[in-house]
Amino acid sequence: MSFFRNSVVQGGSWIAFIGCGLWTYYEPGFEPAIGLILGAVGIASNPVPFFGKKARNLTPEEKIALRDKWRPTFKDFFLQAARDKYRTDVIVHEVARVDDYPNINEKEKGISSWFRVGFMGTYDRGVLLGLRWTYANQEEKGWKEYTSAPPDTAIKVMLLGAVPYEAIESFNPDGDDYYNKPHLYCHFDFGGEPYERVFYGQRNQLFEDSPSYFTEIAEFTKPGLFEGIKWRFWKR
Repeated sequence: MSFFRNSVVQGGSWIAFIGCGLWTYYEPGFEPAIGLILGAVGIASNPVPFFGKKARNLTPEEKIALRDKWRPTFKDFFLQAARDKYRTDVIVHEVARVDDYPNINEKEKGISSWFRVGFMGTYDRGVLLGLRWTYANQEEKGWKEYTSAPPDTAIKVMLLGAVPYEAIESFNPDGDDYYNKPHLYCHFDFGGEPYERVFYGQRNQLFEDSPSYFTEIAEFTKPGLFEGIKWRFWKR
């Protein structure tokens, strides 16, 4: 059943459930009770929630299996890339909307079904995607980002999205006819995004030809309603 059809079914089920619930409250009887039960069954049996996509619920065993599957794959990829002095971007695809590629829907709201970002390395439980280079300066109230005209004391950092191994469905390191870059197919399990967290990191390298790693500088947080147009973040 399609997402649209499921949404219609669940929407109708909610209407029936609420309407029959009010009917049962004001005029108790057999007929409104049946409608109430049928509405509840429609809501419970619908595989796609009315207010969004159904989130995956992996068991600990499934998470371990996926981490063991992907960890050596990406470790080898970044080791070889460092030896070859090869830095690359990656095309990230959402599994649920895989057929959207390579088309672009300019009217679509929210995160795109596929996009290009930096492929930066790994962390203890997944891969790091580079969202943008920027500058950060430690000030009296914490760390502050400067997208332009940074002070002399600012350091160059990367805004990083951490994608856990269990969110990865497939990896194509060779590219395709549209983009000769690696392709990463992910489940957007975290509020419609593939990142379990986003933070600012400073790039380091142990020795020449070794993979880069990132030291976390600060957690990334979106600004509040009255914080102006600049992004701010505070060191934990």
